[in-house]
Amino acid sequence: MKKCIIMIAVLLIMTVFTACGKTENPVWLPEREDIISIGVSDGDKLAFSPNTAEEATAFIDAFYAILSDMKMSNMESITDTPVNQDYITISLNCHDTVTTLYYYKDKNTEYVEQPYQGIYIPKSSLEEKIEELYRIAEQNPPVAVTFQAIVLECSDTSILAEPVEGSLELDSAGQFHIPNIEGTQLQAGDVIEIAYDGSIMETYPAQLGEVYSITLIKQAKADSMRDKIE
Repeated sequence: MKKCIIMIAVLLIMTVFTACGKTENPVWLPEREDIISIGVSDGDKLAFSPNTAEEATAFIDAFYAILSDMKMSNMESITDTPVNQDYITISLNCHDTVTTLYYYKDKNTEYVEQPYQGIYIPKSSLEEKIEELYRIAEQNPPVAVTFQAIVLECSDTSILAEPVEGSLELDSAGQFHIPNIEGTQLQAGDVIEIAYDGSIMETYPAQLGEVYSITLIKQAKADSMRDKIE
């Protein structure tokens, strides 16, 4: 009898500690008033919230409301990107930061993943809003944003560049990792102009959303190249 009482007491204590150990990790979102646009991309297609102020406000309000009303799943996020390969990247774009989330479906259940924070289940369908964004994009092609940067490193597939002084992109990140979409031959010190969709990913080095073109503006001088090597 005494042993039974001890075992029951131990089980109760373990249950209490287990309950205390379970922590809720709600999705971290910027304040609604800080969001200026929402972008989604599946790697091939890219879309943004409406351009007009009234339509943009209504859409962002509805999208944000869904993200704010999600429940925790029983899964954890332990990688930079989802294990599920068929995901869509969601970018909540503010004036100086971008919050990145990932959306995907598994066995007809919708999930939103925030790396290392948690995996959530929207209570309302987010898929409909994402499809609406793609419809908007088909009707209104995105306008390219351009800035100039100095090449730090270059290969056939990628470029590491530093935005020039005075560019808005420099306020977001000191370096950008950019896909060398045309395999352009560049060298350290070259000044290039980059046209992209206006979205910046929260990685290190930072990455741009979709790059449309890279143009050589000014070639590095031999002396400046020698200084960089030394």
